[in-house]
Amino acid sequence: MRRKSDMWQELDEHGGSFLPEVDVQENQSALANLGDRLDTVEQQLLSQYTSIAAYAQIAQQSVDTSRAEARADLDREKTTLVSLVERVRDENACVQGEPKHRLATLEDRFDQLNELFAQCLRNQEELAHSIATLLEAQMRGSGWISASDSSVALSVH
Repeated sequence: MRRKSDMWQELDEHGGSFLPEVDVQENQSALANLGDRLDTVEQQLLSQYTSIAAYAQIAQQSVDTSRAEARADLDREKTTLVSLVERVRDENACVQGEPKHRLATLEDRFDQLNELFAQCLRNQEELAHSIATLLEAQMRGSGWISASDSSVALSVH
């Protein structure tokens, strides 16, 4: 059986060959490769953003917990001091004898307690500052904070 030559169309009649040229194929391949790489980078960035958000939430919860514990400690210490003052008043009201000497001794003890309480508060502030500094250093070391970022959000005041 013979084929008619007019049944077969030449591909050049429609504006090009069946396969694109080599340069076009290379460009399309490079573009597809670049698109895949861009998708991979986008997924990695989204994953890192999610991780950063999770770590920030955990850090905020830790700060809130520390503040609550410090507040509870402060309240307990105030309650203890008030109860001691009340006890001193009760003892002072019941004591007969040398009230001036006894009162002077109690005032000295109260001054000592006041100094110890102030020292305790200073220690707590230093501890909070140390924790914030260590957290910032750890986050800088891990790459979570760059050197140009301010650490105001990390401070525990």
